[in-house]
Amino acid sequence: MNGALPRIALVGPMGIGKTTALRSLCGDVMASSDVPNLDRAAHSKAFTTVGAEFGEIDLGDGEHVQVCGCPGQDRFDFVRQWILSVSMGVFIMADVARPSAVGETLDLLAEMAVQPDPPLALVLSARPATSAQIEAFGLALSASPHGVVPILEADPRDRGQLLEAVGVLASMLSLQNEID
Repeated sequence: MNGALPRIALVGPMGIGKTTALRSLCGDVMASSDVPNLDRAAHSKAFTTVGAEFGEIDLGDGEHVQVCGCPGQDRFDFVRQWILSVSMGVFIMADVARPSAVGETLDLLAEMAVQPDPPLALVLSARPATSAQIEAFGLALSASPHGVVPILEADPRDRGQLLEAVGVLASMLSLQNEID
């Protein structure tokens, strides 16, 4: 990335917790693009993201990672595509217990696959789910052309869980760099 900070994207449907996760990871030192939600038919939350959100994580020892949140609404897919094009890794945040989660995740994986340098993906199960639901979700993903995608449980409000996920993604990126 030519001296730029390594970048991780947060993607997923509206209301899954991308902004919450970004705040958990970066604190209040982040650029937010939340505005009052005028589309209450799509989701009842008070605010929604309408552009890219940015924050930075200090991993210690002088290492920093930029985290970028994407809006979940399809009308902002151009923002998501731009962020995916400049990201090394992606957390796909999903509610794996929802019937639409597999399709939403597969659509996001397809968006990533067409990038000139596709980012590495990891699914964050961001809502409570049973082991059976997570397993069924994983099997559905592995049956797709995208193959096996790791799934971790992480509450968007829990900085420790999110930092563990960042560590897993960093390990995956390191392994990928060794192979390349």
